[in-house]
Amino acid sequence: MRKRLRLDQLKPGQLALGLGGLFLLSVAVTLIVLLAAPRGRPRLEAGKPLEAEAPEPLGVQDFLLENPEPPALPRVFLYREPTPRWSEEQVRRYWVPVDKAVMDILKRENDSRMEQLFREVP
Repeated sequence: MRKRLRLDQLKPGQLALGLGGLFLLSVAVTLIVLLAAPRGRPRLEAGKPLEAEAPEPLGVQDFLLENPEPPALPRVFLYREPTPRWSEEQVRRYWVPVDKAVMDILKRENDSRMEQLFREVP
């Protein structure tokens, strides 16, 4: 009776050896394909008639895409000159104390809940 080969019965060394062999085989196949591909094609020149020739077979290079250039970023126009630190006046103009912000949020939430409650009352 033949013994079946199962992955869960392989030792780690055997598994590593098999995976290494598969990797080397794929590298060899890739190199063979790349080296067997035609290097260059004659380019069409302006003014020359197109000759009816048999088309050349496609190589791996025909399917490789060039990296596109990233789109140009729009210029940024600053409204004011950047400052390393804010002045006291700027801080006072935009500062909202945390407890006031929390109370405003709670007040709006409670108001919306009360409105919802009153809408449901007949």
